Amino acid sequence: MKHRNCGSALLSAALAALIATAASPARADDHVVGTRSEKLVEKSHQIELKMDRGHAELVVRRTVFNGGARHDQAVFHIELPAGAVATGLRTLGMKDGKPFWFKGDLMEAEAAAKKYRELTGIGGFYPKDPALLSWRHQQLLALQVFPCPPNEPKTIEYTLKIPTSYSDGRHRLSLPRMGTEELAAEAIVLPAHLEDALFIEGKPAGAGAKIKLDEKGGIEIALARGNAPKLDGALGMVPFAPKRSLVSFHVEAAAKLGEVPRGASVVVLIDASRSLTEEETRAAKATASAYLSHYSDANVEIMLWNRRAHELFGTFVPVETAKLELEKLTISRGNGSAIDEALARADARLAKAKGSAKRIVVLTDLRTRSQLSPERIRGRLGKSGALIHIGVIDGVRAPLLTRDDEHLWNKLTRPTGGLVWMAGMSAALDDRAAMKAAYEELARPMRLDHLKVSVPGMTEDDLSMFPEALDEGQGIESARINAKQVPWVEVKGELWATPVRRMIMPDEAEGRLQSALVFGSSLLHELTEEEMMPLALRGQAVSPVTSYLAIEPGVRPSTEGLNDSESLGGGGIGVMGFGSGSGGVGHGVSLRMSELSRILRDALLASWEACGGGDRAIDVDIETTLREIVHVRVHPSVPSMPDAERCLEESAWAFELPSVFTGDWLEFPIKL
Repeated sequence: MKHRNCGSALLSAALAALIATAASPARADDHVVGTRSEKLVEKSHQIELKMDRGHAELVVRRTVFNGGARHDQAVFHIELPAGAVATGLRTLGMKDGKPFWFKGDLMEAEAAAKKYRELTGIGGFYPKDPALLSWRHQQLLALQVFPCPPNEPKTIEYTLKIPTSYSDGRHRLSLPRMGTEELAAEAIVLPAHLEDALFIEGKPAGAGAKIKLDEKGGIEIALARGNAPKLDGALGMVPFAPKRSLVSFHVEAAAKLGEVPRGASVVVLIDASRSLTEEETRAAKATASAYLSHYSDANVEIMLWNRRAHELFGTFVPVETAKLELEKLTISRGNGSAIDEALARADARLAKAKGSAKRIVVLTDLRTRSQLSPERIRGRLGKSGALIHIGVIDGVRAPLLTRDDEHLWNKLTRPTGGLVWMAGMSAALDDRAAMKAAYEELARPMRLDHLKVSVPGMTEDDLSMFPEALDEGQGIESARINAKQVPWVEVKGELWATPVRRMIMPDEAEGRLQSALVFGSSLLHELTEEEMMPLALRGQAVSPVTSYLAIEPGVRPSTEGLNDSESLGGGGIGVMGFGSGSGGVGHGVSLRMSELSRILRDALLASWEACGGGDRAIDVDIETTLREIVHVRVHPSVPSMPDAERCLEESAWAFELPSVFTGDWLEFPIKL
């Protein structure tokens, strides 16, 4: 312990001394600087944002102006919204005397960085004018653009893709403030499909609506799909290594899974027997009114029954008339429970009604005579083809409607498409709004019950996170690295008693999209560097192993190239590969991998000496993620010194990394 404490203190002190003047603190805004002059400033930051079903695409166009006397390099530190990935780069130049967009190519990261250095150097190469978009970590990109001519603007464009969430029938995107501290981004918002509707901060917005992304709290953009199917979804399935496939799927229930039928003929049967209390009878009457409030143009008959069934109107009346009469109705309870007669008369009445939308709703405690069975009643019905719901009065309490699939009387209701429900009711005036909301589900289906998701190649445990019911306007999703390929996803359930099934097949476009979005997700940390490459190429995404390089024909004199110190400076961007590259960048931090390694080496060397290792050679492997040390391995010295080696290992584990360590999964093989 004594050796460990001494070594740790020396390690901390050495590191602190080495980084004391390294960089300014991190911040969430973008950072744009010129390499040679402070007179290079950003003048415009425009975004065309297209909301799609499942993701958004942002085409970001930024213009800088070089007010300096020489050609300069513009350096952007780009803070990404959560989950965002870059999938394109273009630079605006001239071709045949006309403005022309030169498209970038996705390349292996080190090769792109090397090519950029070559093209921006002084002499030795035919002048070319490149732009390099590269990875720094999951929420930070670096963009280098050279040259920016003196007293001229320079425009660059890159594309971001961001996953959206789905809730309450809308695909949603929450964007933070975007841009530099001095210049916030402005965006034009468009739907990817013209039939879809846009909403900004919950309010309807037309295509082409303009927003300014200057709010620290962010702004929400939402998309409601037009003509949405009851169940929608997509499956991306991308094999990228032996027994390794990216499998990502999502399923969305429409904002409304069912509609209240227009022009419906409805018969409401209310139990007026003495097995119900007066309070329950009043609650049943309030339930009938709450149910009918969802119809705008229905024709309604109301029947009461005990020993006999009694029609309230003797004919169908407009729904508003029926509701008014219900308010005035006093129900006299009596002996008997002739539910069979009431159902038969309702069926006969509906058989003569026009139209196809016919409903029977029964409000009862189902305390009938013992000889009566649902099968026996079912044999007497069927003339009208009406859908039958039974609401079993479950006490006077908070309004609540719950389907009861195990109830015996489902033998009567399910063949018609209806159900048996346990019905909590209230006649209190304060509960009217809650009653209306609760009993909407008797008027139209609002959720997919008995939800079952089947995915070949996944186990029941893999799928156990999904709910038993999918409410309208809500969705489910899954993304994973799977050992087996997935040929399809099947989603099944019931709308009321009607089976619903949707098969989702792998989609090529979805596969490309998810191959890109994986680099903005937590799945990134399950991939090796070798596995990243096929996914990055498939999705055409900037990643730890890929960068975009856009090249336009050069017009600068060769003497205006960048020298080595300039190409690695200008706002703190070096050339950094994943894990073993030659440079690094943080939020305003400028240290290459070699410099970070030197910091660790010098500090570890001091600890090794303090631990008693002297000048004996020893190798230490350290892996970091941001400011966290995630792996330390001390290789035995020759001859071995176990106590000193343990002291050195403990010293390394005890250190708190400083803010200049900003990269994901950086590996440092250090020789002392």
